[in-house]
Amino acid sequence: MTIHTKRVITTFVSIPFLIGIIYFAPSWIFTILILFAALVSLHEFYAMVRPKTAEKTVFLNYLLTALLFFSLLGKDLFYIAIFPLFVIFPLALSISGYSKGHPKMGDIGQIILGPFYICLPLAFLALIARLPQGQMWVFFILAVIFAGDTCSFYVGRLFGRHKLTQISPFKTWEGTLGGLIANVVSAGIFAWLFFPSLSLSSIMVLGVAIGISGQVGDLAESMLKRMSNIKDSGRILPGHGGMLDRIDGLLFAIPVLYIYLNY
Repeated sequence: MTIHTKRVITTFVSIPFLIGIIYFAPSWIFTILILFAALVSLHEFYAMVRPKTAEKTVFLNYLLTALLFFSLLGKDLFYIAIFPLFVIFPLALSISGYSKGHPKMGDIGQIILGPFYICLPLAFLALIARLPQGQMWVFFILAVIFAGDTCSFYVGRLFGRHKLTQISPFKTWEGTLGGLIANVVSAGIFAWLFFPSLSLSSIMVLGVAIGISGQVGDLAESMLKRMSNIKDSGRILPGHGGMLDRIDGLLFAIPVLYIYLNY
């Protein structure tokens, strides 16, 4: 079975599963699903960057991640107080073990970067789901990002001639433009069907902003993989690679949507 076939099968299996979880299941199940994605992605991130710090520091970040998403199930703002702990505890543990060897600043930075790169945007997604019409907004960003990813992939394969960046040899300007057009078109169609009260210009601007941020997120993860000399972040999704490979664009696009909906 080719990678392309695996990619298509995984996509068609995932879509009904996500629809069922987001639309029909209780909201806490969706939050648990995001927690699972966060833990898997965080594990893949640490496997990529391989920080030379005590394993208990990494394990503590997994526990804090679980605490963060369980706190989102409540109605108070307790989850806000958890984010500083992602900085405080790695630094405190580095202080306690300082006499055993000087920890490098880069390793500490990698430990701290993971939760803010992965967990913070996914926490925003859980908060978006709790807003009025939140479920539809979750579908919106998934549709816009995945449409852009798919169109970018196929347009790049068919018409790509001009390399976009040295970070990813298969990324082309043609694929990027095709993906951005798909972002805007899918945003317009989705808004026309489910958010008719919103202006077309507003949705078009949102589609462009989500599309650009999503593609930057994709390139950012590609840069991390190139720096780590690996092809995929993992193997959990046949044909797609790891969880982080699948949600890299979402991680940069979710904050854009969250700002749009709140401000």
